[in-house]
Amino acid sequence: MTNGVIFYQGPSMIDGKPIVAIAVGLKQGSTNTKTGAMIQTYILRADKAPTEAVRDGSDESICGSCVHRGDGTGKQRSCYVTLIHGPQNVWRAFQNGRYPMRSWQSELFRDRMVRMGTYGDPAAVPIAYWRNMLKHAKGWTGYTHQWKNIHWRWRELVMASADTVEEMAHAHVRGFRTFRVTPVGEGPLKCLEFNSPASHEAGQKLNCIDCMACMGTSAPHKASVQIAAHGAGRNHVG
Repeated sequence: MTNGVIFYQGPSMIDGKPIVAIAVGLKQGSTNTKTGAMIQTYILRADKAPTEAVRDGSDESICGSCVHRGDGTGKQRSCYVTLIHGPQNVWRAFQNGRYPMRSWQSELFRDRMVRMGTYGDPAAVPIAYWRNMLKHAKGWTGYTHQWKNIHWRWRELVMASADTVEEMAHAHVRGFRTFRVTPVGEGPLKCLEFNSPASHEAGQKLNCIDCMACMGTSAPHKASVQIAAHGAGRNHVG
């Protein structure tokens, strides 16, 4: 069994440019202690390296309107993803032909936890591919900044990424639960949000595999999730 597969390759649902979506960790999940041993999914430009796409702004194909992209030239990024690690390594392996196409083999994901969009926005990939992947999965995590423009059925799978209280309220009106990244020191809003149990400020009580709160409206939780900005770009959030 291969450790990674391509589950979608085609036009981005954001801007129509060529992208590829790859699931890795099929043999053994991630060693990330925050998430636990989840299958990771990378949504990448198919025609250029992630670092190049960030520098020339073509990462819009896979990140859309996410404010954490920065200014479109690679500056002022507040995204917690370090491009030279996972994204760049997966893209190189893709270029070297290491990943077979397995678009509809949902059995690969049976009883596993899946991280939708370890890098990239899940909404760049047609929802049918995610539904097929997740139908036998134990659970998943998913977040999108495209919640203003996508079909309401996405709210069953993903959290709306909200960057302000106003955005959070707008997303709630649309029926989405939200995931709000806030400046360090700002906590959740009472009655509406709870602090992510996987976060440093919450004492890392649970990892994502055990928490299972970020599954859109499919999760048993009704309140939304808040977390303090983290990663190398956290100081750009504010």
